[in-house]
Amino acid sequence: MKRTTILIYKDSTDPKKGLKEATQKEWSAILKSNKGLPMCKRRCFIEDSFEDCGVIDRMFIEVSYDAYKEWHREDALKGKNMTAKKEYRLLSMDCPIKGSDGETLMDTLPSIVDIEGNILTEMMYKELRKALEEWRPWANELLDYSLSGTLKSCIKELCKKDGVSLATMYRRKKEMEDFIKNFFGVG
Repeated sequence: MKRTTILIYKDSTDPKKGLKEATQKEWSAILKSNKGLPMCKRRCFIEDSFEDCGVIDRMFIEVSYDAYKEWHREDALKGKNMTAKKEYRLLSMDCPIKGSDGETLMDTLPSIVDIEGNILTEMMYKELRKALEEWRPWANELLDYSLSGTLKSCIKELCKKDGVSLATMYRRKKEMEDFIKNFFGVG
């Protein structure tokens, strides 16, 4: 069984007065008045659904335009994630392989491969890159040169490119190393 609840502002000119449940007539009038208006002028609603005692309650709740934009962004992201998940199949590594004597997927992998460690390393690397990007605009480029082992040979080119002195570039290198140590809680 389904139920739809529509909550609108008691006073559309003053949202601070709270919400009330709308009648079908009020809801129809709002939909009619919204037609043809640009989004920023419309009365905006977010949608939420939940189950209560076997009844699915679908709610439309009136919110400000800014709150609607934030909700819509998150809702669109959820939709993209759900679509992306359909492309992948999750398998348990403890799942027995058909036609074997109880052998699991984990048993078929070489013992030298540390899947969990590799995944955690990749996740930490992504988090580090994000933190570096938020910290300094030049940090990820410096990290790339450091990881490739070409920082010493490219440092003069970086100075010219960024318009900074050699001393500044060495200070940046030291700052980045300290940032990474702090990020990983080392030293």
